[in-house]
Amino acid sequence: MSQRFDSLRRRQLDHSLASFRSLKAIQPPEGGWARAIRESLGMSQRQLADRMGVSKTAVHSAERNEARGTLKLESLQALAAGLDCDLVYALVPRDSLEASLRKRAQELAGKLVEAVSASMELEEQGVADEERRRQVEELASELLAKRSADFWDD
Repeated sequence: MSQRFDSLRRRQLDHSLASFRSLKAIQPPEGGWARAIRESLGMSQRQLADRMGVSKTAVHSAERNEARGTLKLESLQALAAGLDCDLVYALVPRDSLEASLRKRAQELAGKLVEAVSASMELEEQGVADEERRRQVEELASELLAKRSADFWDD
């Protein structure tokens, strides 16, 4: 029953994250989002600093670090608040979570089948490519159904 809930939770999360996938193609402005928004509002660094209760130097540093990708989330949240913005944070899987699991299961199954096939070929009992692919698919399905604790170990 636990796997059924895991699968349901995964599908719900995939559905929630689907709307973020289209945002991955959007590139941040060269100087970062905070600077672009601040400048678009016609706000100076000093004015933003006053709104945030920090120094102009702190705003300058935060904008530079955001553009570099080294700004802490806490600081980005403060910048957002000073700009009357909401910070939206998400990890967006490159593919669906289900597809990621299936891909990993196929990788593991492929390694296992290949190891067995190699030893069988040494004994001149090789298996045709189509049969090998079928075995990988079957084993991948089993691995998914009975996912062990070492599923993601390399």
